Amino acid sequence: MPNPSVYEAMIDASKAFIYIPELQQWAGEKLAEALGAEAGLPTAGAVNSLMLACAACIMRGTGLTEYDPLDQPSWVHLIQRLPMHTEGLATEFVVLADSRSEYDHAIEATGGKPVEAGSKERVTVDDLHKAFNPGRTAAYYYTLYAFKDQVPMKDFVEVAHSHGVPAIVDAAPCLTHKAVPKKILDAGVDLLIFSGGKQFNAPNNTGILLGNPELIKLAHLQAYPFDGIGRASKMSRETIVALITSLELFMKRDDDQHYTELLEKTREFSKKLDAIPGVRSGIIFEPSICENIVAPSYAYIETENLRAVYDGLLAGSPRIKALYEPFFITNEASNRITFKAEYLLPGDMEIILERVKELVRT
Repeated sequence: MPNPSVYEAMIDASKAFIYIPELQQWAGEKLAEALGAEAGLPTAGAVNSLMLACAACIMRGTGLTEYDPLDQPSWVHLIQRLPMHTEGLATEFVVLADSRSEYDHAIEATGGKPVEAGSKERVTVDDLHKAFNPGRTAAYYYTLYAFKDQVPMKDFVEVAHSHGVPAIVDAAPCLTHKAVPKKILDAGVDLLIFSGGKQFNAPNNTGILLGNPELIKLAHLQAYPFDGIGRASKMSRETIVALITSLELFMKRDDDQHYTELLEKTREFSKKLDAIPGVRSGIIFEPSICENIVAPSYAYIETENLRAVYDGLLAGSPRIKALYEPFFITNEASNRITFKAEYLLPGDMEIILERVKELVRT
């Protein structure tokens, strides 16, 4: 959760006015410099980053490239071609059939069309080549799941580049350590997406788009406050400043020390959960693409009628939203309810323990 200084920065930002595109450009430069990219753009969440990334790839090579986000907006007629008026534009995005998610809908919301490569069981380099359509493929799109056996990112990028199109990587929940962006960008990725919330600890309605300067510029031209597909995804001066304040704190943080301290809280929580009759508890770690790091940790529980316990936590007062699926963590979370101590306020642990006791008794 955000540091109190993040909210103080938001209050300060609320007292002044600034030309938003100029603030976005300043913030993008800060993000790029800190995270090791050529260019960056603050966004209204990771899905907004994906929409703007797709829009940039669709408009690549069009007359939109001649405009600058700091000029007076005169390109509305071009950006408003999306999502409905895409005649003559490349709009297909090659996606991995074994790595789909509901967030892929952002491709279609931009006017694009996902084209699956391979099958749900396996995607090969040859599958990626076969999915390419000359004149129709706008980019290749890769959703990063560190716990899955995916086609190597480097191979994925090489296939995209061999066909002359960009490679987009959605790593929304993966910005846990400062080493992560460089690890991905070093593979040659053209556009990289992160959430500003989650472990980055910026406000939850913020996101980060990093990558190729020309594509970042095209994404910026589609963003709020301009009247394209990004107009509804408003990012105020307060949230932009909050994101950069969070970035400064993130860059100063000792990541391994941070997660070591959280691991101790997770151990304490798991020990108390395990003491509840009828409950078994332990710790699992979130996989990462980086090696030799202290990973984020989760306390899990196993018990009879696990679904009933999950539903009971969600239906009670206050509502407790745990994770009961492996989708965003690891396959080790399967058939377990997981809790993350990182997101708990003082007193939350006791509330969860009491509710679990009540639900297991019933």
